[in-house]
Amino acid sequence: MKATILYRVASVLLLVFAAANTIWLVYFWHAAAANAPYFPFGHSNLTYVQVVLALEVFGSLCVLFGGFLSWHLGALARTAPQFASTLGWGLVAYQTVGTLVTLFYLSGFALIITAAIAICTAWATSLVGTRTPESAQA
Repeated sequence: MKATILYRVASVLLLVFAAANTIWLVYFWHAAAANAPYFPFGHSNLTYVQVVLALEVFGSLCVLFGGFLSWHLGALARTAPQFASTLGWGLVAYQTVGTLVTLFYLSGFALIITAAIAICTAWATSLVGTRTPESAQA
């Protein structure tokens, strides 16, 4: 299998993960609409729901950035594999940490998705490290 395809599969899985996180967030927002205690934070009071909302939005943005990076690594794997390899291993480390966080704090389905994403990215990055640029092959 080509590295570009594996990077793109990982990117699509990351987008699905971000969409599922957003759907869960909308459900949680409506389920937690009851009166909640306020926590003093700076010059304002925040509820538990607002804190969770902020963390979830930040998490979704991190996942979307990982998807963006993975998609562009697919293009970079064709033109400059030496750079894609270095950046790819950084993305693998980022996704491995995400998989460990998922293992300890989230459900089994989320663990399967994050592990599949990390495996796709690691597989693609290992393939990229053994290639030469397509422009040099011609």
